[in-house]
Amino acid sequence: MPKRIDFMIAGVQKGGTTSLDAYLRQHPGISMAKKKEVHFFDKRPPTHIPFIDYAVYHRQFEWSRQAEGAKLGEATPILTWWTGSLERLWRYNPDIKLITLLRDPVERAWSHFRMDKRLQREGANFSDAIRTERERARRSLPKQDRERSQLARGYYAHQVRNLQRLFRDDQLLFLRSEYLSKSPQETLDKVTDFLGVDRFAFEPEPRHNSASDSESLSPADRAFLEEAYKFDAQETRRLLGWDKWPWSV
Repeated sequence: MPKRIDFMIAGVQKGGTTSLDAYLRQHPGISMAKKKEVHFFDKRPPTHIPFIDYAVYHRQFEWSRQAEGAKLGEATPILTWWTGSLERLWRYNPDIKLITLLRDPVERAWSHFRMDKRLQREGANFSDAIRTERERARRSLPKQDRERSQLARGYYAHQVRNLQRLFRDDQLLFLRSEYLSKSPQETLDKVTDFLGVDRFAFEPEPRHNSASDSESLSPADRAFLEEAYKFDAQETRRLLGWDKWPWSV
């Protein structure tokens, strides 16, 4: 049996994956990759190319820890959204476990925009960005646009269906980002149980990648996003058996 990592935090961007990655680095029975977001499966050749050099990927992990019984994993939260990534991950390890954090899509989009502004990747204001995203993204066709995706990444139903298509239910753990923030220990108990490692008393982690500005989402933009996400959020909750709280849509 070739060596393979045990789990992946596969989604979503601005959903709390940095915090989860940091928490799991505390656990003695878990060994995370040397860096967060290795970006191997979203940047490798298409799935129909038979040979992919996994040795490049495996340099990010301490394989001696797996031999000692630790679970090896990493976090690259674009994977649920980036076309072809999950298929490449399945080809690598069809038995891998996947953790997906889902956040209120309205708040996720707003947080995504503020991150892009801080990183100087977005020149438009938020109102224009979300209303012109599809047209701006078309300029990258036939390639998928990583940058013009503040709205697109919040449509979760397709991402959930694709995960369920490729992987068994017992390989998938879906969590609400809001619960990780409000009840971290309870949420982390679910993660450790899912990964098959002992429960652990985690130390509180500071908020990661949180905005420090006082800017707020305008009522008009919130209404636009709520209308845009309304049916997709309903379908996502139906697929996962979730109620609405604490999401706004």
